[in-house]
Amino acid sequence: MSRPNILIVVIDSLRADHVGCYGYRRPTTPNIDRIAAEGCLFETCITAAPFSPASYASIFSNLYPHQHGVNGDTVRVWPDAWPRLPQLMRERGYYTLGVSNNAFVSAEMDATRGFDAFLGLQEGWVLRQYNRILGRVRRSLGYPVANRLEINRLLCKTKGDSRGALRAAAGFIRAATRPFFGFVILMDPHAPYGAGRRAFSRSPAHVREFLRRINGREMWPRMMAYRRTLPQETLDAAIDLYDGEVLHADRCLGETYRWLRQAGLLDDTVLAVAADHGEAFGEHGVWGHGFALNDCLTRVPLVLRCPALWPPGARCDALVQLHDLHEMCLNVASYGDPRPREHGNCLTRGSDPSWRGRDFVFSQFPPQAGTLGFFRETNADFRPGTWERDMWAVRSRDWRYVEYDDGAFELYDLRADRNETTSVANDHPAVCREFRDRLAQHRLDRPRDRDSLDPPPEVDEVVLERLRALGYVE
Repeated sequence: MSRPNILIVVIDSLRADHVGCYGYRRPTTPNIDRIAAEGCLFETCITAAPFSPASYASIFSNLYPHQHGVNGDTVRVWPDAWPRLPQLMRERGYYTLGVSNNAFVSAEMDATRGFDAFLGLQEGWVLRQYNRILGRVRRSLGYPVANRLEINRLLCKTKGDSRGALRAAAGFIRAATRPFFGFVILMDPHAPYGAGRRAFSRSPAHVREFLRRINGREMWPRMMAYRRTLPQETLDAAIDLYDGEVLHADRCLGETYRWLRQAGLLDDTVLAVAADHGEAFGEHGVWGHGFALNDCLTRVPLVLRCPALWPPGARCDALVQLHDLHEMCLNVASYGDPRPREHGNCLTRGSDPSWRGRDFVFSQFPPQAGTLGFFRETNADFRPGTWERDMWAVRSRDWRYVEYDDGAFELYDLRADRNETTSVANDHPAVCREFRDRLAQHRLDRPRDRDSLDPPPEVDEVVLERLRALGYVE
């Protein structure tokens, strides 16, 4: 076959169990469901990190966070030492395009190297001035005063425009004169939630109350700072708005799907839909993302469509990592190329029932000084406790083992306890020893040039204001 195009759409903060084709009860994702029905769905895809900087860096590098270096604080410029996926695809003759609504994947973070065309989050004059004013108020008068000045409509613009992002990608595709590789990031499900995303509202009054009293840059830090659990009706309102954001992203994706079909490109394109990480709604005391390594945060949807590679309706139960997308792209790019193809954990084998994928997958969440600093600034009573620990996890099909840098560890039996509510480490010492040994070997596995990585440069104030608007940094 000739080399197909590749278009990867990543929907930030989308947990797999809120996607229809993964069994969700609500019709949040009719277009993703259609793509899955026409392609291959991967049942168990695990991200290398439950936060954006490290997760995207893993996709672009095919490395784990402790290997690629984007594993410290959340504001981290990508190191020079490793080539980016767009560079490798361009070397293989692809026209490379990127559109990102996430400030962590931007030119300022040196994450755009190798793109022939790239468009980052575009902020209008009003939004730039609004964020600058809020920044000055925060620094001089503190977060409580600044939070009173927040305007939901403007605050949500910090997440960008999904419809505009996908239309920009379509414009780049129209200009392509050779096979294209595209990477698009949508931010809809990421907090804060838009006031207009009420398609699944069960109680308009509770949704209005959530939007008025909780929704905003400090909503998840507030929950975590006080170890709070929301009243059920308030939790329902948060999930209703989250699901509404998922639906909006899906509708925008559906427009692109239809455009690809009308343009005669759909069947000649590997269309991938995924998420960088999930989202927690109080599981394990976590709200938002990060600070835990359980399935609600690390298991992400992954759907691939290309008739030449995956038959319709395929469902793959192999265990895969999200950054296996990297090797898949290189494999697809090698069709018709005399150079040797890559081998190993290639997602193109997803419809092969004999392929079992990986035996083990790994995730990490290191201490996040910037985010914890924001939590402290937002709530004077915040006590980080266990969240200051470095966390590592190794997962098989049946078990998840989590280890902390203070020596604590947990083991969950995923067959009997899908929600990972009770550690059974004391009951299975032999399983713990096996996973501990595998994790120790994983942590020692580093690229030869890892120690040569230079310290990252400082991030400029414009990017910092975008990240503050999303609640990441002080």
